[in-house]
Amino acid sequence: MYSKILSPIDGSDNSIRALRHGLFLSSKLGSKLTVLNVLEIPPVVYVQSQKVVDSVNNSLENESKKVFERADTESQEYSVNFEPVLVKGHHVASTINEYADQHDIDVIIIGSRGHGKIKTTIMGSVAHNVFHHTKKPVLIIK
Repeated sequence: MYSKILSPIDGSDNSIRALRHGLFLSSKLGSKLTVLNVLEIPPVVYVQSQKVVDSVNNSLENESKKVFERADTESQEYSVNFEPVLVKGHHVASTINEYADQHDIDVIIIGSRGHGKIKTTIMGSVAHNVFHHTKKPVLIIK
């Protein structure tokens, strides 16, 4: 039933808890697990220097590496290999849903809250938006 599992993570505690659920299900079902980190492209209206943009992008990519290193550490307890995927996008939830659709994902396992409490309060959580805008089953982990 769940041969392809998608676990989007951002390094937050809730996303790591969701990852553990994905690892557990993958280990029990023999499913392919994809761990997705969305590198959110910050809105840029006007930038004086390309160096500033490059610096921000490098910083975000370094954070993504740390997120995947944490996922690798977590996966060792379950003896599960996963496919790490880094995708750039302007809207995290839409990027997750597009990836799930394009890769025939069977279930999305996502943490109920990630980083960014102020953004979550104003715009709604990524998990909420994923849940309401996908046709895929979604398991939301608290």
